[in-house]
Amino acid sequence: KLQVPQFFELMLKTLTAMDMAVEGIFRKNGNIRRLREVADSVDKDYSRVDLKKDTPVQIAALLKKFLRELPDPLIPFRMRRLILAIAALQAPRERMDAFRYAAILMPQANRDMLNVLMTFLNWVATFCHVDEQTGSKMDIFNLSTVITPNILYADVKEPTRGDRDDTFSYEACSVIQQFMEAGEFLWMLPDAVIGFLRDNSSEFVEGVSELNTKELLRRCERQIHQPTPTTSGNGVHQALTDSET
Repeated sequence: KLQVPQFFELMLKTLTAMDMAVEGIFRKNGNIRRLREVADSVDKDYSRVDLKKDTPVQIAALLKKFLRELPDPLIPFRMRRLILAIAALQAPRERMDAFRYAAILMPQANRDMLNVLMTFLNWVATFCHVDEQTGSKMDIFNLSTVITPNILYADVKEPTRGDRDDTFSYEACSVIQQFMEAGEFLWMLPDAVIGFLRDNSSEFVEGVSELNTKELLRRCERQIHQPTPTTSGNGVHQALTDSET
């Protein structure tokens, strides 16, 4: 079961009950003063905030602010260069497989939130064009463009190349667009990992539902270094190693 912050879930649920065909949703900033007021109220006690009083544009702006102000981005600083390096791979299948291995390396909380967010935005994109008079005009490309600066950006302390401001890039937007388009496939365990777990089932049976990413990788590493490692173990080890370089 995916676990996400309660207020994050509340914002998405509130939006799903509203008109998503509003033009420019997630692109428009809404009322800045109202945004600050709601943000202050959320900081004090989010359970007392009635989001239904606000417009879809306003709640979408609040969602972006919420994501942007996370202590570490949804796609962590330490994984940004890896993700962009994967995006540069030319072969689509290899690129997507590498993204799937990278997803395993994300903290579970980040991975769950990103999964839910990408699924939600993919749904929002379906309201881009309802009919000739109605539609948000926010397709997957436009949504990825406006959401990326809030979830995949460089640490301001990270050194840049020359005079280039590398905190935002079109390559990053392309990554989020691919994540949205991939759907459930992105979050499925790669075949090599499934094979490894199956071949070493005795190591994972106990408490498998409670395993987080760190513990899963620790157990994989322990199995890989057994005197007689399995072929699938070698495969997943190589894949995880490749995704970390």
